[in-house]
Amino acid sequence: MTTLNVYEAQVADLLHDPNNFKWKLPQLDNYINEARRQVVMDTGCLRSLQQSYVTGGVEQYTFGQVSGAVVLAGGSGYTAPTVTFAGGGGSGVAATLGLSAGAVNTITFTSFGSGYSSAPTATITDSTGTGAVIALGIINVNTYDVLDVHLVWGTQRYTLKWKAFREFSAFYRPWLASQYQRQPAAWAAYGDASIFLGPTPDQSYPCEIDSIVLPTPLADYVTNDPIPTVKQDPIKFYAASLAKYNAQAYGESEAWAAKYRQKMLECVGVYTGRIPDVYRR
Repeated sequence: MTTLNVYEAQVADLLHDPNNFKWKLPQLDNYINEARRQVVMDTGCLRSLQQSYVTGGVEQYTFGQVSGAVVLAGGSGYTAPTVTFAGGGGSGVAATLGLSAGAVNTITFTSFGSGYSSAPTATITDSTGTGAVIALGIINVNTYDVLDVHLVWGTQRYTLKWKAFREFSAFYRPWLASQYQRQPAAWAAYGDASIFLGPTPDQSYPCEIDSIVLPTPLADYVTNDPIPTVKQDPIKFYAASLAKYNAQAYGESEAWAAKYRQKMLECVGVYTGRIPDVYRR
């Protein structure tokens, strides 16, 4: 597997700077991580089936926000529970809890927060109650593209139709969200960092989001690069191009960029895109 120090050695070799006199390691690391992001954007090779939830009454879901939650266990004996959230790399999520016969049965968000790359952990505090468990879902803030949305309804998982937003809005948003809600049937991307579901969900549903996620920067010599091995070879050439561009050696920079494009053609198979309706109805 490839770690950061392997990439550093590869790029330094291409630049004829094995002792890092001209380009220091922090510089190379920045170029390498930028190149890794570019490879994922060009190939869609870092695919993630994100497990999440959608929220009743909410039609738009922004990357990096909490998208929804489910009460896994209601517990017992609760009188005035509060919930706090920690972890996940983001901040700002807030919610209130509802009770039925001393058990937690609902969670209502007052803020969905921002910046989350993983689901935060919910901690429920109460002087008398115990045993309640809540699970949260997000759409990773590093999501680059969404390919499919799969909703779970009871014991069935089904794929939502994909529509361009203008068509989606015409067919699935003619009614105000406050006036018409039901099981969603379609989704649409809106801008670069959010999706819409339509019709607006009438309750919380588990979901899977088939997506391309940008890589986390490599910062140590232990972490293996999650980018598939067959897509790693172009990285060093793009990083070398960035280094030469920084040095204002524009001709050499373009030569390495051309080598990157050549290697991309050699390693790219099929970029998986969106299908309007997988059921062909």
